[in-house]
Amino acid sequence: MPMIIKKDWLTIGEVSELTGVPIHTLRYWETEFNGYFSPIRTSGRQRRYNEDAVGKVQEIKNLLKEEKYSIAGARQVLSRKVELGEGMLPAFNINESEEHPVLDVPPVTPN
Repeated sequence: MPMIIKKDWLTIGEVSELTGVPIHTLRYWETEFNGYFSPIRTSGRQRRYNEDAVGKVQEIKNLLKEEKYSIAGARQVLSRKVELGEGMLPAFNINESEEHPVLDVPPVTPN
């Protein structure tokens, strides 16, 4: 079920309150799920979450808390969903500092 956010973006505190995920956990997930979950940063380096990013937080929360996946297991599930074209597509980070932009894709470990 899609959420309706009445603002263009939310702060990390607002996302924490909305999702029930502590702020420090959101920051940790940002590093663990880099490439799938990455909020927009302002010029002052503050995180800004759009509706898509909040949905990804909810999806990660569901995998970890409800379905009891480990971080590595949740990464694999999300990677497979992307490969199969199911669910939400990741907002991959593009490193434009190189001559040719490079996608930072989360690692997939074989079974």
